[in-house]
Amino acid sequence: MLASGDHMASIPMAPALAEPAVWVLLGVLPIVVIIAWALGVVGDDERLVVRRLGRVAGVRGPGLVVVWPGLEREVRVSLRLVCLDLFCAETVTRDGVTVRVKATAVAAVVDPVRFAMTMDGPLTATTVVAEGVLRRQIAQRNLADLPAMVTYHCAEMADRINDSASRWGVQVTLLDVADIQVPLRGELIAWAQGRTGVRRREKHPRG
Repeated sequence: MLASGDHMASIPMAPALAEPAVWVLLGVLPIVVIIAWALGVVGDDERLVVRRLGRVAGVRGPGLVVVWPGLEREVRVSLRLVCLDLFCAETVTRDGVTVRVKATAVAAVVDPVRFAMTMDGPLTATTVVAEGVLRRQIAQRNLADLPAMVTYHCAEMADRINDSASRWGVQVTLLDVADIQVPLRGELIAWAQGRTGVRRREKHPRG
């Protein structure tokens, strides 16, 4: 009877012992959830630009990173090479011939902070700048000089593009002019006739 009484007396103690464990669990669980939410993985080919209360707090990655929700905001920036298609339609050469040029620029992000701070698309802006540089280069040359421009002046054009693109954290590493088309129009016929006249004068000089 005494043993039975002791057993009965221990039953009311179970809720009292369980109550602190419940409070500990309720206190720890939100912390675990916040930490799990804050953890992230950044690949080798990308970086995380973190802002804290509106200001840039730094660049994080690669690997395991922590971004505190509610306090920090992140922008994931890819460092992979990107091919930008350039289309220069209806560009006029120095000697008045209309040409259409297709080219490709290979670009990459070299400054993640500047890239992330640019409000509009930095790669789109780089494409516009590259097309403008290409048009100006064509406008400064005669039609007969365009093949030499394709061969020897691509590096020079890439440097000029980078003068503007660097402000957005983008660098053009390669520029390749793929195709130059000359629509058959009146100015092309006039150009061909002029070239024919020059050759004739060279072969049969006066005097």
